[in-house]
Amino acid sequence: MIFSGTPSQIVNLATFIKSLAAVVIVIVGYQYAIARVAVPWYVPAALLLLIAGGAAIEYLKTAFTHITIDTAHITIDTARITCRQGILNKRVESLELFRVQDVTSLHPWWQRPFGIGTVIALTSDSNNPHWRLPGMRNAEQLRQDLNIAAIALRDAKGIREVNMGRV
Repeated sequence: MIFSGTPSQIVNLATFIKSLAAVVIVIVGYQYAIARVAVPWYVPAALLLLIAGGAAIEYLKTAFTHITIDTAHITIDTARITCRQGILNKRVESLELFRVQDVTSLHPWWQRPFGIGTVIALTSDSNNPHWRLPGMRNAEQLRQDLNIAAIALRDAKGIREVNMGRV
């Protein structure tokens, strides 16, 4: 097992900061407005609920995402990346590890202090040629482990890669 868990909530940091700024704007705007006209209390309350709901949905989307990269049986057909997503409706996607061709890790400046990054796997899967795994802890190590596992699995299965067209 290379990885099993949920992405870090740090990926939602921008959303949480925007929500906080929107809350401040609503409160300041309400204070400014009631000094000039009669504004019902439920107007800013509804806006604050919408803002909180949006932030909560983003939080829950990340919390209800579970990623598993299983290589426990590298010679059997169970070596795959599985991503389960959904709050009310569930979506499950799997990718056989032998299909992974290249793995990249991205480390935005604001995620680096938290040890978080995004792992992007380029695959030979025609339905999902790019697998994006945001909010991964130790993304660089995960990238290396994923590359090594994919190469080992291709070698174990005797699979060779042939590039057709653009090289």
